[in-house]
Amino acid sequence: MKKVFLILGIIAGSLLLLCCGGGVALYFFADSTTYAKPADACATVSAAQGLSSFGTVKDQKPKETKAFGRTYPGCVVTYEAAGTLTVMIDVPSSESDVRTHYDSVKKAADASVAAGATVADVSGVGTKAFAMYTTADKALLYELDLYDGNLYLSLNIIAPAGTTLTPDKVRADFVTAAKSMMSSLEASSSGGDLDD
Repeated sequence: MKKVFLILGIIAGSLLLLCCGGGVALYFFADSTTYAKPADACATVSAAQGLSSFGTVKDQKPKETKAFGRTYPGCVVTYEAAGTLTVMIDVPSSESDVRTHYDSVKKAADASVAAGATVADVSGVGTKAFAMYTTADKALLYELDLYDGNLYLSLNIIAPAGTTLTPDKVRADFVTAAKSMMSSLEASSSGGDLDD
């Protein structure tokens, strides 16, 4: 009888080692996406695919935001006809900080539904993404927020009344631009510094 328990113990121990050891190995060998803070946020935005459809750029300037105990870079681009685009790029060292940032902004967005905004999850970009927009007074305010790894990215356009931009068109362009910026920031991550 002791021999049976000994054999069962060895099997259970082996399965536990295989399971947990395999889990640990998978953890260390799993793909993890680490992004770097851009050296120049406006250069990152200018190089992004998908934004050229907004037309001729009238002005472009960097903009820093202080929130969540961090200062992170961004860029404000003013187009001749399409309005003003603001892009914010938060790259802290902790992925949990990014999730907290995203959850806080999503909660505020959900609260804006009562005031007439439309909020919806967006698939195909980042770990999680959502869009929020309103067409009050025939102007379009559209925002796409996402997080992925240690990156939080926000794109926001304010198009004037009478704009020909539609929410569907802006969403498609923003998703393309976000993917392009993510690739750029990921490619530079080996030499970049993470923000604390």
